[in-house]
Amino acid sequence: MTINNDNIAYEDYFVRATDTDMFYDATIPFYFSAIQEMGGEHASKLGIAIDDLQKEKGWTWVITRTRALFYGKSSWRDTLQLETWPQEPYRLHCPRVVNGYCNGSKIFQAMTLWAIIDLNRKRPVRPQEVTGSIQPAPADKYFVDPDIGKILRYDDAEKLKEYMIFRPIPAYYDIDYNKHVNNVVYLRWIMEAMDEEILNTYRPSLLDVQWEHQTFSHDSIYGQTALVSESDESLAFVHKIMKEEYGRDDTILFEAYSEWTRK
Repeated sequence: MTINNDNIAYEDYFVRATDTDMFYDATIPFYFSAIQEMGGEHASKLGIAIDDLQKEKGWTWVITRTRALFYGKSSWRDTLQLETWPQEPYRLHCPRVVNGYCNGSKIFQAMTLWAIIDLNRKRPVRPQEVTGSIQPAPADKYFVDPDIGKILRYDDAEKLKEYMIFRPIPAYYDIDYNKHVNNVVYLRWIMEAMDEEILNTYRPSLLDVQWEHQTFSHDSIYGQTALVSESDESLAFVHKIMKEEYGRDDTILFEAYSEWTRK
């Protein structure tokens, strides 16, 4: 990773065969993994990575929300050029932008909202506590509005069709350094729940996702997907993943809204 004088970080990601689908196009989990890694690696270069915060402060980083717009794609053997920068705190979050380019074209932009959690108190830490270490990029040159509005929730959406409930099982390698299911796994789960015909015919143009509670290895979870709009060239869906809570209301773990365009 290289970092310029404005604290803009750059890194190349090579698209491997295992990062692609049956058409050799890079998958959504691959992009979200790259988005997450760019933030993590940049934080590491600044001395405030997850392991740094855990050892020194008893804190950790979590991503609570990502809104990603997709304009194109990358494929097997392509090299993805990524750039990222942190911005000034927004409410209880540290916003971070990640842009992706391939073959000379911009293929996505993501706004990610990171939060710092005190592991002992189980409460957010004011982002101003690390602003000096984050070194936000100059707003006059790089600002992207972090106010991305509220996500369209599954239970609030008017649904045209609800799909079969799916029941993913957290696997050993789904668990990360924070001892919970990694954020990227949720993207894999909702993609796996989509009808194969939709995945063969359409490509995501927008993914707005929100992580609400942690998932652990022995949790009993299930997910739902519903179609909320449909036209000749586009579709939109809402998604949620729930944890079964015996004897009380189930807990929402993750929500998403997605828009798709015909390939």
